[in-house]
Amino acid sequence: MRRRERPARAGTSWWAAAVVAALLLAPAAAAAGSWAPALVGSAGGTFAVLGEPNEGGASAALAALWPVGERLSFGVMVHGDDAGALVDSLRDDSGTALPVGKVELAHRAAWGVSWRLDASAPPRFGLTPTLSATWGVYRVVDDARGTELRHVGSTGWSVAAGARRGLGPHFALGAYVRYHRLFNDLEGRFMSAGLEGSWR
Repeated sequence: MRRRERPARAGTSWWAAAVVAALLLAPAAAAAGSWAPALVGSAGGTFAVLGEPNEGGASAALAALWPVGERLSFGVMVHGDDAGALVDSLRDDSGTALPVGKVELAHRAAWGVSWRLDASAPPRFGLTPTLSATWGVYRVVDDARGTELRHVGSTGWSVAAGARRGLGPHFALGAYVRYHRLFNDLEGRFMSAGLEGSWR
């Protein structure tokens, strides 16, 4: 008999308020000065996921960053990361027990919004090394074929390292690896890697 898990508590209005604040404060701060934001988008995949499912999936993020120093920028990032799915075999119940197909039992993803601070080093060999750190709120959701099973709100942080190459006066493209640490009982940590483009 499969053990029935107790749904997580739905009291997550605190992180919803943080999402709204993060989306409003960064543009408001920029409007007070003459800063021009950079848009940074990334796409890749997740791996080394703690918990189950843990085979990983797609990862994507979009950040708006404003300069706060010669090689520092700060802003807000929205992000989504797929942890994977639990899949089981359907079997013939007529006595042969032969497999007749696959069915998805549960799927997990984490998404949210974070403050982001980036630092870059002087270019070397045509590449600009970058470091990134975030702190924000996440919503970890388990669903089965589109029907939500449970969810939990969580705070978390991440650190990343990468390098970018300029492809014109306003665009740069590079690669990154990011480590995520979440403070909840469903998905405690994972890593992501992929390509990242910056446009100013």
